[in-house]
Amino acid sequence: MTVNEKVIQFNTKDDKNVWNCINTFLTRTEQNSPNTRETYERAIRDFFRTMRNKELENLVESDLIFTKPQIETYQTNLKKHYKSATVNNKISALKKCYMKLEDYGFDVKASWFNLERYNEYDKESYDALTHQEVIDVINLVSKTRKGFEKALLIRVAYATAFRKTAIQNLKWTDLINRDGQWFLKALDKGNKWDYKKISDDLYNELMKQKNLVGGEKIFQLTNKSINKMMNYIRENMNFGERNITFHSFKKSSIKEVALLTNYDLKAMQRQGNHANITTTLNDYMAEKSLDELVIVDTNYRVPLEKFDELSKEELLNMIKNADRNVQIKLLQSINALW
Repeated sequence: MTVNEKVIQFNTKDDKNVWNCINTFLTRTEQNSPNTRETYERAIRDFFRTMRNKELENLVESDLIFTKPQIETYQTNLKKHYKSATVNNKISALKKCYMKLEDYGFDVKASWFNLERYNEYDKESYDALTHQEVIDVINLVSKTRKGFEKALLIRVAYATAFRKTAIQNLKWTDLINRDGQWFLKALDKGNKWDYKKISDDLYNELMKQKNLVGGEKIFQLTNKSINKMMNYIRENMNFGERNITFHSFKKSSIKEVALLTNYDLKAMQRQGNHANITTTLNDYMAEKSLDELVIVDTNYRVPLEKFDELSKEELLNMIKNADRNVQIKLLQSINALW
């Protein structure tokens, strides 16, 4: 049987089969982004389980028909259980599905899902860890079951700012060498390849992992294991009021690049793989600590003469005992002179 004959059979037999059409929409979505397909399918399945008490595979065409008030009621009920951003994303997924169903000739309207979006003021934010806290976290998890792999996972997250799913999907073939420099590449958000330099030391640790686990993928940890690891970290370290999640390692990575480059926006955007620099500005530049703000006053003068009162040894000790941020900025100034 030829490919054309298969297509003809599908078109004549299954063109109005609801599940086949929805599955075609999801499969096409998956070809762009497997993560998006998973998100869309969950939203669509939840909708029909709630509204029709049916699985997608059992839907008939009449199950697709709703009134605008019914959709609005569903939206308001979602808001009782989810944050605004989640509700908006679920309704958006349903609208895209119905746009495709409308294209397929079903008697439906995607406009049923043209609802007023919720303001995302309650969007969950994640806090960063300091460089030392990342080191402390690595030391903490390294003493647990599968400690080496967990510690390496966190180290890769901090080094690359890749998202959790992208790291879980890393393969050994994503580890590449160009002119002696090692890189990790990942298919991250937006289904775009992201490349990050890694140190020789991190490469060597990855090789130890390869000898331990083998296989195609670098990491074998499941979502359940990673979630349990994050719970363990929060239970055994004091983060105060900060919201620390796995995504915090990405934020920490970008903040470290900010420090190392004296807040070079382009470098920060590149590390975060942000399509729009506005994300970098809103999420990171606005969070510069109060200690980094400067005094603006016509009468303010920096009392530099106090440095003249210090001996060379006192200056060196002060620098060596200074905050890591200060040390890096001083080194950047020295490099600029050379």
